[in-house]
Amino acid sequence: MHSFFLPAILVLVLPLLSLAIHEDSFKHSHHHSALSKHLHHRDDTFNTTERAKDADLQKRDDTKYVFMHHYTYDSWMTDFIQIAAKGVDAVALNVGRDDWQLKDGGLDYYANRDSERGKPSYFRIDGRPMISSYSGFDLGATGWQSIRDQTGGYLMPFIYGMDYQRLRSNSDFGFFDSWYCWGCAWPQGNYYKNIEDDKYYMDILGDRYATTVSAWFYTHYTYKNFYLLGDGWLLNNRWEELIAMRDQLTFAEIVTWNDYGESDYFGPTDNGEQPDGTTWAVFDHTPFFEMCDYYITAFKTGTYPLITDDTIYFWMRPHPAGIDANNDPLPKPTGWDWTSDTLWSAVFCSSTCSVTLQVGSVWKNFEDLPYGVNKIRLELNETAYGPVTVSMRKDGQEMIYYTTGDDGFQYRPTTEQYNYNAWVGFARASDYSPGWY
Repeated sequence: MHSFFLPAILVLVLPLLSLAIHEDSFKHSHHHSALSKHLHHRDDTFNTTERAKDADLQKRDDTKYVFMHHYTYDSWMTDFIQIAAKGVDAVALNVGRDDWQLKDGGLDYYANRDSERGKPSYFRIDGRPMISSYSGFDLGATGWQSIRDQTGGYLMPFIYGMDYQRLRSNSDFGFFDSWYCWGCAWPQGNYYKNIEDDKYYMDILGDRYATTVSAWFYTHYTYKNFYLLGDGWLLNNRWEELIAMRDQLTFAEIVTWNDYGESDYFGPTDNGEQPDGTTWAVFDHTPFFEMCDYYITAFKTGTYPLITDDTIYFWMRPHPAGIDANNDPLPKPTGWDWTSDTLWSAVFCSSTCSVTLQVGSVWKNFEDLPYGVNKIRLELNETAYGPVTVSMRKDGQEMIYYTTGDDGFQYRPTTEQYNYNAWVGFARASDYSPGWY
């Protein structure tokens, strides 16, 4: 049975990229085996805005698009309003091969595919409906060419398990309008994310290459149990990589809105959409999505927006990486020993500011951070258990104070089940009233 079906489309608030229909069991991530590995940098503070001022961001007339990979179709209206507010152009909706997914929710694309493709909510490139997929190698070049001929679609699949040289314009899959790299959002080993995999595929595809950005990856099922390194400000650095390459890219896909099973979701967790047995997807990741707003604007326009509201974003795992769970039938995920016990933070300063990070009794001051995005971190030890507290000061005045307190998130020395997912928070000066926290 083929692993790809013609996409189904449902008309709602946003223009939709496609409903790429595939099985959701394994998400395969790939990289070129000869990729160079970046060593972990040990400094605790980085300011990237000053570097960005000197960067030559290409301001081309051609439009840049940002997509969001959406995992289910419940609560669409609420989700789409949140997604559209950040300048995301389209949403890719996944549907599996189960019969109920093809019939429920009005997804009757197969009976009405011609009329659906003509609706304004279907995302189009130069008037052609976008057709994307996760997988689809079994169709072969002939099958994909048939899809293109029947639909007139703009083909942008992610196909894995093939000789990628066949994507070259003079080879049998060279008719693809684009091809996107799902696994390029994360490092595929014990190193911080770099662009060596992007460069490998760009050499093959040229400007037909599309790629992805994500903040985290962890899954803990019996049939897939692994962690990909999210340390090193993965989300910030990946966006900066894509913005620096924007003259070579048309599309960037944010992975994902609500794939809870793999912890790469950017959406909330209060909607009850987590699959059964997904015990680790208990942390709201919307602060990650809030942080994307700044980078989406830069990717689409070529100019980083002015920072006017002081904000501290911060994230960490809930327990030390090396401990043994008390009551987990599964072992530690592969990759657990790649991560460090650290509170990561990105501080958006509208002017020079000083910040304190604290977990339990461990704290560190970061004085005189300059305007821009400052990446800072607090390394944890055996006395770091307890609540998370962050604060910001300017000229002796407290601008931000936030703590999870006794009733909120706690970094703990023990756990019943392994959880290498990220807890994420943020605090803004515009939301802060002294004495209220």
